[in-house]
Amino acid sequence: AVLRDDRALLGLSDAGAHASQLCDAVFSTYLLEHWVRDTGVLTLEKAVWRLTGHPADVFGLRDRGRIAPGCFADLVAFDPATIAVGEMHRVHDLPAGADRLVARAEGIASVWVNGRPIVEDGADVPFRSGMLIRNGGGR
Repeated sequence: AVLRDDRALLGLSDAGAHASQLCDAVFSTYLLEHWVRDTGVLTLEKAVWRLTGHPADVFGLRDRGRIAPGCFADLVAFDPATIAVGEMHRVHDLPAGADRLVARAEGIASVWVNGRPIVEDGADVPFRSGMLIRNGGGR
């Protein structure tokens, strides 16, 4: 019931405090894999809006969360039939060699940040795009 309620803002994080014990980064992929494709609790369109447009609206980010003229082009091209959480594994890339759990998403073809590709044909590209965004005032 909570997943279908537009009053609930989807998402979770503990700001990395437990990065060596759990990996919440898979949340959006799991939502698409399990709650959309496997169970049908959410439609694909509703899930994408709940992950993009809804939080942008709540936080007052008027130029984010939608595909429209004048908005930043942060896009993910994925196959709804194959989107899935990849195998969890441990990496040691934090300061002092500390570890964290990571998992790549499967079924993602391309990702663009501010209109620039950062993933093409499922592989990372060396270019990194992005910028700090500030609270837009909320609603």
